[in-house]
Amino acid sequence: MKRNVLTFINHACFTIQNESALLLVDPWLEGPAFNNGWSLLDQSTSNTGMVDQLERSRLPVYIWYSHEHPDHFSVSFIKKLKESFQGKVTFLFRPTLDKRLQGFLQRNAFDVIECAAGVPVALGHDMRITVFPHSDGDSWCVINCGGRTILNLNDCVLASVEDCKAVRRKAEPIAPRIDFLFTQFGYANWVGNPDQSALRKSAAHEKINRIALQIAYLKPQVVVPFASFVYFSHPENAYHNAEQNTPQTIIEAPQLAAAAQIIRFMQPGGIIDLDDDNAASLAPASKRAVAHWMTLRKRCALLPAQGPLPLDDIKVAFEKYREVVSTGLLGLPGLLELSGRIRPLAIHLMDLQQTVQVSYRDGLKVLDHSPPVHISMASSSAIFLFKNEYGCNTTHVNGRFHSTNPAALLQFTQFFLPQRMVKDGYDKGRPLMTVAYLARNVGARVARQLQGVLRRFSSVA
Repeated sequence: MKRNVLTFINHACFTIQNESALLLVDPWLEGPAFNNGWSLLDQSTSNTGMVDQLERSRLPVYIWYSHEHPDHFSVSFIKKLKESFQGKVTFLFRPTLDKRLQGFLQRNAFDVIECAAGVPVALGHDMRITVFPHSDGDSWCVINCGGRTILNLNDCVLASVEDCKAVRRKAEPIAPRIDFLFTQFGYANWVGNPDQSALRKSAAHEKINRIALQIAYLKPQVVVPFASFVYFSHPENAYHNAEQNTPQTIIEAPQLAAAAQIIRFMQPGGIIDLDDDNAASLAPASKRAVAHWMTLRKRCALLPAQGPLPLDDIKVAFEKYREVVSTGLLGLPGLLELSGRIRPLAIHLMDLQQTVQVSYRDGLKVLDHSPPVHISMASSSAIFLFKNEYGCNTTHVNGRFHSTNPAALLQFTQFFLPQRMVKDGYDKGRPLMTVAYLARNVGARVARQLQGVLRRFSSVA
């Protein structure tokens, strides 16, 4: 066995293995994610196959999760691991206020290490991981193994010079040189309605610019684009695929031409020998990987659409949701709506051909007239939105909705502020932290509005 080996598994998942330990990163290996919104391009991997691989290694296993999104944290994999794995496994995650992920793992009898920001955690001889929190519940890490360093940004947004400099400054003490940079290359959420292809082209273009910026300031020896090997797989969101970046797009991008010789793609089962490989030695495998992914993109099958669900079920789901967040926040959602901070939301249920208004103060009511609609979606998406504590976040990622305009989209997002607060642990149990969270949220909104005024003033001037 080679002493230090990185093996790409799928999407955002890879393993790093030496003679003393095996680290598994962000395993999502089968099935759809985000309420049947995403599917893996390569569906050759499985939970069973991964567990078998861990068993065969006969090594202590460590599993790091960058964040809680289901394309990184797969509950079905956890269940298979608990059912079948006989070895020693320890999970790694950043400290969080709500402790949801940690609690779930501990309830399933797994050991969990909370990785303090910037503090290296030894995983075995000559292997360690250092985790850093990022915005929106995400995190990135530096993995040191065999004298080589891997910077895994996964979905972390580094879109400015300041962002890149901040990461470089934090990583410098443990990674004076970045040997391998793993970074996302495609957009990963709703980007416009079907007739707004220009928005999606712009989002795809921005991702390429982001990679160029990261290369310029982080100066990696090899760049491995990943965490984007998926497609929008529902009939309601499949239009997002047309403008999405592909490996070929990245290879041919003019903005990345100067870095073409260090950009290397991988496919499931692809290996990097951390002792010997470099950009030049990985070139043939990268060429095969690009061909592999481009072939798969031509074979993307859509998931079956779900039929309409009763309006009464949507009413019940919303009333339960309203009760949960109102109780958890001591009536705060109603007060926020009374103050105008949150406004009632008009949702058009496309498959029912009905429009409802949801309000924290007045509940759900069917609108007989045709009011301005903020959001349109299927009845199944509406029920998911209300029944799951991550409903709004998932809906925004899976793209199974239409929005009237940017202001309507903002109103949709703001309406579910209480849902995000309760999910993240800002509730009646932490009153001071909850007040501080709301103050930051209001401050961010004021800043956005001020920026909009300044832009309008500048255009007039």
